[in-house]
Amino acid sequence: MIPLAPRAGERSGPALSAALDGRSILLQPIGAFEHHGPHLPLATDALVVEALAEAAVAARPASGVHLLPTLSYGLSSEHLWAPGTVSLSARTLLAVLDDLAASARRAGATRLALLNGHGGNTHLLRVACREARVAHGLHTFLLHASLPPDNGGPPTDPREEGLGIHGGLGETSVLLHLRPDLVDLTLAERSIPSFVHDYPHLGFDGAGEFAWCSNDLTPSGVVGDPTLATPEAGKERFEAAVAEVVAALDEIGRFHFPHEPPP
Repeated sequence: MIPLAPRAGERSGPALSAALDGRSILLQPIGAFEHHGPHLPLATDALVVEALAEAAVAARPASGVHLLPTLSYGLSSEHLWAPGTVSLSARTLLAVLDDLAASARRAGATRLALLNGHGGNTHLLRVACREARVAHGLHTFLLHASLPPDNGGPPTDPREEGLGIHGGLGETSVLLHLRPDLVDLTLAERSIPSFVHDYPHLGFDGAGEFAWCSNDLTPSGVVGDPTLATPEAGKERFEAAVAEVVAALDEIGRFHFPHEPPP
């Protein structure tokens, strides 16, 4: 059982403001509510990123990280064709994040970190971090549960031809570790968009790129091979992600630009 992390919402407003200093971090997990194939729940990304945030903060209970409630909806327009998907528009999500940044600043925070659990959010969250820095003077940071290859991350398992980005080996393994009761491997099927290799300059790791919806890549919208998933692989992947986020939070607490005094 993961011990409870310091949750900002379990404090009073005055108590939270009193606890914030120059090194304090407000940590905002952001997931999605979207199609992940027939074998995984719609809330996969939100479940994973919330568990990751709680584990990372619990690993450093005196680190000055204050955990905000998970934002379970994100930008999931690539999955709108699939029943059950709920997507905020890009405009709405940017507005929500700007309101969050303004609220963080009013509370006395100087550091806001977004922990992203959904690849479709990535580019917009980079914009949101820059805009919050400009508009509110916050130090803003973007962390990832994992960064898929279509967003600049490393190629996935070669058994997925390096193309496993959604509902495949990685995500399914992590859910088997965290919430095996929500995974139905009897419905899992290998779904690899091998045609992407025909376009080395436009593929997931090329200099160019193409816009896609998940059912452009595979009929099921799953992009990877969930039949390879195991809870052991999920545990290893999750623990590595926790260690990475913990290390990043440690750096965020001491980060400053050269023209600023150390916090």
